Amino acid sequence: MRRVIRRGLISIVALLAAGQSLAQESLAARVKIAEDAVRANTTSPPGKKWKKDNSAAASRLVLPALNQCLPDPPGDIPTVFAVYVRLSAKGRALEVVTELDAELGTCMTGAARDVAFPAPPRDDYWIQVNMAAPL
Repeated sequence: MRRVIRRGLISIVALLAAGQSLAQESLAARVKIAEDAVRANTTSPPGKKWKKDNSAAASRLVLPALNQCLPDPPGDIPTVFAVYVRLSAKGRALEVVTELDAELGTCMTGAARDVAFPAPPRDDYWIQVNMAAPL
């Protein structure tokens, strides 16, 4: 009976580890998609103009969502990282992805839902905001 329980526990631990690995791969894929979209957006003439006119505002608008989602208490040393935000045509945050972990991005997506970003050139428009925060 103990041997069956032990095998069951080992199987559960292995599944949890595999799930974590899959989540990290999924996060890496989402970050890659966001990076590629940002690169494409910022090389177009409307994207260059949007970035020039609105980067500072986007940084200010992302900051409250980040602060709401930071671990409590944060660490002492700031970590520099990118935040990728997918915007609707009206400037609403549809999705936030971070390089750090999926949970932070998920939390920030919820926290940024009601933030009114400057309207981008088109729907489904990715932007990058570089942040530094003590994590």
